[in-house]
Amino acid sequence: MSLEAATEKIKFISRGKGDGVQILTEGDMIVPDINPDIYQILKADEDVIIDKVKAEQGRIGFSGRIAVSVLYYGKKTDSPVSFMKAEFPIEDYIMTDDTDENSDADITAEIIHTDYRLVNDRKINIKAVTGIKPSWSNGVETEAVKTVGGDDYLQSKTGIINTGDIRERITEEFNIRETLNIPAGKPDIAEILETTADICRREVRVSDGTAHINGDLRINIMYISADEKPVAQSAEFTVPFDISADVPMGDPFCMVRLKPFVTSAEIEGDISGDPRAVDINILITAVIKVFGQNTQTLLEDAYSLAAPLEITRKNVDYTELFGRNRAQGIYRGTVTADSSQPEMMQIVKAWGNIRNGNVTVEDNIITAEGTADMKLMYIAKDDNMPLNIAQTSVPFSQVIEIKGVKEGMTADVVTEIEDIAFSILSDREAEIRITLSFDAVVCENKSREIISDIKESDDAEDIPVKGGAVIYTVKKGDSLWSIAKKYHTTVNDILELNKNKIEDPDVIYPGQRFLILKKFV
Repeated sequence: MSLEAATEKIKFISRGKGDGVQILTEGDMIVPDINPDIYQILKADEDVIIDKVKAEQGRIGFSGRIAVSVLYYGKKTDSPVSFMKAEFPIEDYIMTDDTDENSDADITAEIIHTDYRLVNDRKINIKAVTGIKPSWSNGVETEAVKTVGGDDYLQSKTGIINTGDIRERITEEFNIRETLNIPAGKPDIAEILETTADICRREVRVSDGTAHINGDLRINIMYISADEKPVAQSAEFTVPFDISADVPMGDPFCMVRLKPFVTSAEIEGDISGDPRAVDINILITAVIKVFGQNTQTLLEDAYSLAAPLEITRKNVDYTELFGRNRAQGIYRGTVTADSSQPEMMQIVKAWGNIRNGNVTVEDNIITAEGTADMKLMYIAKDDNMPLNIAQTSVPFSQVIEIKGVKEGMTADVVTEIEDIAFSILSDREAEIRITLSFDAVVCENKSREIISDIKESDDAEDIPVKGGAVIYTVKKGDSLWSIAKKYHTTVNDILELNKNKIEDPDVIYPGQRFLILKKFV
């Protein structure tokens, strides 16, 4: 007998996730020479940016920076408030079980806690605790037998395997430039204090190997007015964006984390030449995680009625993409100005960050939990402290339904603040409403045997030399294939002899009794 085996090299990707770690970053922020001394810190914000991720033997290295901005009341100055910013580098690594230089790795990072201490009127000491979570994928190429052909005595069975194809981190950067005009009714600009940009809506479509990402940027410009008595003002704008990035694997699932960063904001003259326009440049960093799937037909088993076969099997670990779903939730909280703060007159802006995210997988549902740390800037009823900040933490718990998911599967969830609304309830209280979006992808780590080689055996194996008949009682775990192989016959012969007892070849029950005739070759 001559065997014809069709083989192919298949890449099996297994995925790992490590325990999160926390790192401490400490540094001093020095007031620029052109700025006044610090009287009181009004607000401090921080963001962590991961610039580089590299897998190594037994660990994942990463580097980036913590961007810090501070708004403060100054001493001996006509300006109501002053602004400064700085960046602090971070570089560390996380130990892992099975990464090497060929692994594909990603890091997600969030600021867990910060502490700002005024050392003197020109220096702030900053301590930031950053939470780091790693994920990685390992790919192994293995020769696998897809089909086998031979004479009429050869029996073979194939099956389907769905192997996930995952790219943990694809990073693209896009520049957005806009000229924004201050709305009528607001005063001219003397000095720009701070310009911030947040993503307030996003949509991702994938087609023909390209991820199309569009949405809206919410831009807030705080400035000092050009009035005789300068005051702090703000203007908010919504700017659409439309960007695209190449992704592998045709039309996969893509999870996108967008981080906008204002690189410059310059005062420009409007159409009349008045200082009422701002030329702004925004760098959007898109970190894309790609989930694809390859469906392969592989040989699962074979035997011959004429000769023994030698089958080489190999165990492989792989990840199967299970499913995806999105959800959205609205959450409310109350922001209170405490007794040491002035009363509220008008809200300027609100912003926040997602903290302490936790994801659990149960039967048919994923639960994403955490807190949204929200800050609210308001104009106060106090000329000595015209601006102030109140803050609160809004807990959230969102159920995302994906039929068939179960405990033990791994879920990637991206949680984003889509929209923020607010309203003053009293002199000291305001309600804040946030809309959160949740994008979830579930994978399952699996292990199975594949056939890497098949050939006729040179060993003397017991091959029946004569026929025979048996009455076989089906046991738990039996299939027509396993019975036919054991008794040296074919599935079709069993079906033909027991056609009145078998309605579905794929469904047999313990206790059924079948007549079996052994083949004689």
